[in-house]
Amino acid sequence: MSILEVKGLSKSFGDVKVLKDISFNVEQGQVVSIIGPSGSGKSTLLRCVNQLERADGGEITVDGMKMLTTREGKAVYANKKALREIRLKIGLVFQNFNLFPHKSVMQNIIEAPVHVLKKNKQEAIEEANELLKKMGLTGKEKAYPCELSGGQQQRVSIARALALKPELLFFDEPTSALDPELTGEILKVIQELAKEKMTMVIVTHEMEFARDVSNHVIFMDGGYIVEEGDPSSLFGNTRNERTKQFLKRYKGMS
Repeated sequence: MSILEVKGLSKSFGDVKVLKDISFNVEQGQVVSIIGPSGSGKSTLLRCVNQLERADGGEITVDGMKMLTTREGKAVYANKKALREIRLKIGLVFQNFNLFPHKSVMQNIIEAPVHVLKKNKQEAIEEANELLKKMGLTGKEKAYPCELSGGQQQRVSIARALALKPELLFFDEPTSALDPELTGEILKVIQELAKEKMTMVIVTHEMEFARDVSNHVIFMDGGYIVEEGDPSSLFGNTRNERTKQFLKRYKGMS
């Protein structure tokens, strides 16, 4: 079952076309990695699906709910109530953490469940404690973001996204703001989520990680999907020259 369907998506910033006729599906429990050079439209694609950017045209369906359609050449979005419901189905982990600096780890995690989902505060705290345990952050409940390493901050960001119990979790280059030695701990967390069949879409420059964790890989360049397929085919047996050129830059890739 497709939890996300994107058809013919387009987006421009001024005269620059960033997304050009993008179409793909994400199945329940699937891990999809989106790779490609900087400026290829990967992050813009995530932001359009997550309603942080407005698309110019195409269709987006999330968990059976139509978020965007195109009528007479114009993008038409669902009503506010439907958009809010769709937004709650998608979690997003940013590359720069985006934690509230003036709030503790616990406050960061329970903010949305309590104020958006109207969850009982004690219940939200209990669930947050379970998430912190899962992230290896037990004992950091009262710490503030400035007291944490980059890797710890990103794990708090993941816990915060999971606290809303999303159907689909997006990662926008989750390790790009980290020192190389901290990258491994975040990739390990994502691998554990993949084992739990969490549906994820990951924009990443970590090619070996994308190969190992994904069920499906999308290669974008110049605003287009150039190639997509299972990791063994795309990384090990691609016949597309543009994909080959891109992967040659990475050690261990074909």
